[in-house]
Amino acid sequence: MKKLVLLAALAATPAFAQDPDPVYQMIDGIGFCMLGEGKADTTVAQLADYDWTSAEDAAAGVTNFMPPAGPTSGVVTKDVGYCHVESSAIGTGDAEMAFNLFMMGGNTGIEITAEGTDADGCMQKTLSNGAVATLHSGGPTPTCEGEGTSAWHFKFAGG
Repeated sequence: MKKLVLLAALAATPAFAQDPDPVYQMIDGIGFCMLGEGKADTTVAQLADYDWTSAEDAAAGVTNFMPPAGPTSGVVTKDVGYCHVESSAIGTGDAEMAFNLFMMGGNTGIEITAEGTDADGCMQKTLSNGAVATLHSGGPTPTCEGEGTSAWHFKFAGG
């Protein structure tokens, strides 16, 4: 755990993609979503530097992204608006920790401006880059808390 905190504190951008640890992968996915600002082209431009891949789904208007291996995946809309990163291996508690560790890097220029809950009572953070990040469990019927799955949803202003 000490290694995780030290490494995350030094991270300014996604940096753990080559590590199959799902917490590190969640940190990367959060970074891709947050720094990509809900734009597929901006998000995809970051992926190659960290060995993640992407696949455009033109019919759905989204781009899916994933690390070389592991239980993490994401999706971002073609236009400014929405990004989602999900893990089928870590619960919402670990996903919250991953978010906090990413923010500890402090070099992105993005800050949390408000914290609260959404209409369902799920954790929500408003960010200085215009995003609202909401934490849910993963899967087809998300709930506010999950023991083995988690997902961060980023909705950007105008999206």
